[in-house]
Amino acid sequence: MSEAKCRILVVDDDPFVAEMLAVILDAEGYEVETAENGEDALVKFNTAPDTGLVISDMNMPGMTGLELFAAIRAANPAIATILLTGSEDVDLGQNADAYLLKDEDLQDTITLSVERVMEQHSLTGKNI
Repeated sequence: MSEAKCRILVVDDDPFVAEMLAVILDAEGYEVETAENGEDALVKFNTAPDTGLVISDMNMPGMTGLELFAAIRAANPAIATILLTGSEDVDLGQNADAYLLKDEDLQDTITLSVERVMEQHSLTGKNI
């Protein structure tokens, strides 16, 4: 029997992107929930303490992805995070573990990126 994969919260104000990522990650065995903005994501995160990874769009109405990650990390410093952005010039600071470009390769790179970030957290002892 294989080890259960972590719960992932995908946050994007573009329903197509959120659903695409959810379908891809679900097919890989992850339990995925989506949110359409930072405020909704915080509510869902606070009601699902077993979330291991948050993937968020950078630019959303109301709250940016980095602001969302800062709020989530205040509650759980061990959470893994991946930022989705349209720009390669991003300062992740302490709030994101990695970033992915929102381009035509996103479908091909998301699973590998999730696995890499989760492995990094496991190796550094950050993972819950």
